[in-house]
Amino acid sequence: MCYFKGHMEEYDITLLDLDPKKLPSECEVIIYTRFQITELSRLDVDEELLKNVTDTNKPVIMRLYRTDWYDDWSTVLSSNGNSKDAKILCDFAKKNKIKGYLIKAIAPQETSGYSAFNKNIGKNIIPYIKQLKECDLIIGVTINPAPSAIQNPCIYNYEELNEIVDFYEVATYFMNKCNPNLYNGRTPITKSEHGPNYLYGMEEVASYIKKSKISQDKLAFAVELFPASNSTKYNSYTQVCTGQFDNSSWCVQTSRNLYDKGKFVRNLNSGILIEYPEYDDINNDCGCNSTFNGFNNIIGGFKSGQLSPCQNFDVQSTSYTLK
Repeated sequence: MCYFKGHMEEYDITLLDLDPKKLPSECEVIIYTRFQITELSRLDVDEELLKNVTDTNKPVIMRLYRTDWYDDWSTVLSSNGNSKDAKILCDFAKKNKIKGYLIKAIAPQETSGYSAFNKNIGKNIIPYIKQLKECDLIIGVTINPAPSAIQNPCIYNYEELNEIVDFYEVATYFMNKCNPNLYNGRTPITKSEHGPNYLYGMEEVASYIKKSKISQDKLAFAVELFPASNSTKYNSYTQVCTGQFDNSSWCVQTSRNLYDKGKFVRNLNSGILIEYPEYDDINNDCGCNSTFNGFNNIIGGFKSGQLSPCQNFDVQSTSYTLK
């Protein structure tokens, strides 16, 4: 599955826009993210862009963000779910050829400014999902990778969710801040020792997931595909390839890093979500073997293919203890 946002120039004029029809063929499902719904069930969506996405004739799933994230879920949901809200989403899906929704932010994240934990959200999301399922929709739920969230049955009641959810996205992004002195990405694979240089890694997340009651055959691990920094929200490999980056403050993953992450997810027998191909080197400004060098290396690892290094893409030369 591939995330797609569109209209990159709204975030930074140096970012390139990607026609959804030019997404790599390996993107079997598109997760469309330019979509929100308010607590009053009003939809905010670029329908013209959405049509360009659905015209690819690939299954399209909408990322279901509430406008005020976790706070809105506590306002919207009751013990009976919210049949009005669900009907609006069902009608929208039918009208726009949408296959389903990926439900986000049903766990608190205080570091992002979310409110305190509300046990009713985990309870009341169950009837709400059932109402969406009545429309024959595919439903995914994003799992906050914090151990306290993964293991809390009041947030994720897996025994009930497993019966009604089609897949779980394990959100292994935004887990750490970018620190190029420690690692050239935000999410390493390997586990590090707790202390001042600790980074939460994918192996550790997977260990907590395995100990939970979640359906292991419904997992899809997310892999972040864009260079990270702490000063801007989004950066692209096109910027890296054209010299518009600072190696001392950007965390730039290499072809090997991305290949290894694809391989790691494959070894878990999990599905994979790639966030976002449009931040890749979409015009091959790096002069690699092809466009989408980062994406192709993730897929290479995921499908037991070949690593394809690229000198201008692989600008990070520091040797790290973390993989």
